[in-house]
Amino acid sequence: MFSLRVRSFKMNNNKLFVLPSEIERETGLKKDQLRKWRQRFEFPPVESRADGKAAYSLKTVKQLLLIKRLLEGGFRPAQVVGKTANELDKLLLALLHSAPVICRDDTSKAFIALLKQTDLVGFEALLAEQRAKQTLFGFVRDTVAPLLISIGDAWVRGELDIHDEHLCTCCIERYLQAQIFSLQPKNKSPIVLFALPPNEHHLIGQMMAEAVLAEQGARTISIGSDIPLNNLKLAALAYKVDVLAMSFSYAYPARDVVPTLLHLRRLLPLETQIWAGGSGVAGIKKNPKGIRIFQDIEEAVVALHALVLPERIAPPEMV
Repeated sequence: MFSLRVRSFKMNNNKLFVLPSEIERETGLKKDQLRKWRQRFEFPPVESRADGKAAYSLKTVKQLLLIKRLLEGGFRPAQVVGKTANELDKLLLALLHSAPVICRDDTSKAFIALLKQTDLVGFEALLAEQRAKQTLFGFVRDTVAPLLISIGDAWVRGELDIHDEHLCTCCIERYLQAQIFSLQPKNKSPIVLFALPPNEHHLIGQMMAEAVLAEQGARTISIGSDIPLNNLKLAALAYKVDVLAMSFSYAYPARDVVPTLLHLRRLLPLETQIWAGGSGVAGIKKNPKGIRIFQDIEEAVVALHALVLPERIAPPEMV
């Protein structure tokens, strides 16, 4: 089920090992996250090679890959970390059977077929073909969003491997970034700073929102992922932004979303609006004070056009 590529070390007992420095590349899980799991769940275990150097066994790496897949399927760490491989397999099977049936449109089917054929050139050409038929807003809403849902469904059902999903996401991110760079903001347009909170690494949702708002005339700035909140404050003040927009994915701990936003609200002046979106905010029924929560990108477009900009003091002229 998994395509595991490891830099292996032949041992007397014929085991394969992955070094701690390589574990993030092989599993997508950060070393800090694994350290926290070890403290809380006693997994992954401390292991070593015959020469005494710390390493992860192939068995542990396979369990980590299963755990990551289940986490991306909606499970929480406490439900999966520390389970045996057999227990994880049963959870994955249950996830497959409980997954809702996704009706894939013809375009998404075509994209998936190209991934299965490892036709990257064809995949990128189809992206360009679909974009040529639509506004960027329509492209994001009607092509990219359904495709990502279909890709996730194909991955859960074992039709695609994890590298196929990552390749799809990277191609879309790269394409959207090029589209954003090609747009010119309108005069006196709002400045929107896009950022991900600490421990959030899913960029695709943020980039989709940035592309749509850039097409609507906003001047967008993207600062990337996993940025400490105090640094976000400094960036927002330095660039005099009108809005700080944050994206929370399904993988972000639900209990941390509102506290993160409220802490950020305390750091920023009231005239700087804070917007939040993404699947991670779906459970929020009422906007926290001083923060706007958007359940879809159309709400953000309406808010952008309704935004009344503060009068900015121009710098004194040179004498």
